[in-house]
Amino acid sequence: MTNVAALANSGSLYEQLIRQVISVESQPRLTLRAQQTEQGVYKGVLSDFTSKVSGLNAVLDKLSDPLRSPFESRSVQTGDGAGFTASADDGAPATRHEIRVTRLARADARLSKQVASGGTDLAARFVDAGDPLAEPPTPDAMGSRSFTVHIEQPEGDPVDVAVSYTPPEGATNDDVLAGVAAALNDALAEAESQGRLAEGTGASASVVRETSDTARLSLRGTATGYGNRLTFTDPDGLLAALEVDRQSVRSGTGGGAVYDVGTGAQDSALNAAFTLDGLDVYRESNTVDDALDGLTLTLTTPTDAPATLSVGADTKGMRSEVDAFVKAYNGLVSFLSSKSAVDPDAGTRGVFAGDATIRGLRSGLRADLSRAVGEGPFRTLADLGIETARDGTLSVADGAALTDALTDAPEAVAALFQGEGGLVERLSGRVGGLLGTSGTIAQRRSVADARIQRLDSQIERWDARLARREDSLRAQFAQLEAISLQAENQFASLSALFYV
Repeated sequence: MTNVAALANSGSLYEQLIRQVISVESQPRLTLRAQQTEQGVYKGVLSDFTSKVSGLNAVLDKLSDPLRSPFESRSVQTGDGAGFTASADDGAPATRHEIRVTRLARADARLSKQVASGGTDLAARFVDAGDPLAEPPTPDAMGSRSFTVHIEQPEGDPVDVAVSYTPPEGATNDDVLAGVAAALNDALAEAESQGRLAEGTGASASVVRETSDTARLSLRGTATGYGNRLTFTDPDGLLAALEVDRQSVRSGTGGGAVYDVGTGAQDSALNAAFTLDGLDVYRESNTVDDALDGLTLTLTTPTDAPATLSVGADTKGMRSEVDAFVKAYNGLVSFLSSKSAVDPDAGTRGVFAGDATIRGLRSGLRADLSRAVGEGPFRTLADLGIETARDGTLSVADGAALTDALTDAPEAVAALFQGEGGLVERLSGRVGGLLGTSGTIAQRRSVADARIQRLDSQIERWDARLARREDSLRAQFAQLEAISLQAENQFASLSALFYV
């Protein structure tokens, strides 16, 4: 009896028995959890599937984009030390030119004469004489001086910027120049805020100090070219006194233009100048997009000799478009193959193994590429030197054939990809149905989510059931313990009667 009591009173044994019972009865719950894990893995595969399909779809969109015209792109090459760069629009004619940059466009810039920073002669020009005969007599006083900067426009009337300034008492030459520059900048900012001056067409003023005790007023336009030059109206003679309004190029301590303004496009140092196939060309900007059809030139440095500009098919760029297509297509096909694989030796099966929809997609993709397109010289990818391997992936087996096709007949290559019934149209139709909120992948993801929710509910019910079962077992063991204790007490009482 003592052994029975010891067995009944063993708490650790109770726990072991309860854990064993719950472990056995938890098997259905573990199966549900494993199924839930499988659905989570499946959703991860669907996410990767979306990524692969989206990658191919993005490449197909680029190939079919009429604004990009990937098989009409042009390559521009220039000789060493050309002094310019160039870019070509899609479809620009193949051409060859000789260009020499002789002058870069500049913005009009003016400098005042050099003045002593600590002097007061400039402030004296603002003094209005008093009237000693007035009753009472009026003293001399600082007055304002005004001028107008006219910012010429290539088209339309110039923009007039009126400036007025009064220096403080005791102002030095440096103070006056700084005050004039600030007043001019304020007037320019106001003209821009009012919309009278377009951004990038204004001017700015500052004080330049050549030495520690001298200063000049600097006025610089923003836009380059003779058509954006600066002119002035100076009724109070302030600019004339500063020599800012001189048209001639300054020298020494004098003021005037930094660059020869000239009288027109040809003789103005503000305009860019270059020779194009021996012709003299002048422009107000260093960016020239109207000299050659489909070409934009950017002048960078004057040169001593002409350089060659050649425009032709951008074979390298077009090859990169084809390579991107091959890479994206292979990415999808390889993914589908790996997820459909079955390894009987290892006992593993891909998530898509035996999936009829995926099997149909794989065979459809292969068929899309194998069927001939149109009537041109390149009707299949094989005609471009691109072969299909046994696993369905593509490879450029003959790079020279592809390069020759892109160089000699880019329009025929474009027809294979972009033409009616071409590869892009076929593949876009096939993979397009996989994407989107109503696509095949989204539908499968919704089904997986619904399964996971159902499994969650089933697992919750099993958790509640197992909790009740555990409570029941604990109650039963507690009852057994009470009975055992009672039996032990009775045995002790009987033993006392017989063995007194």
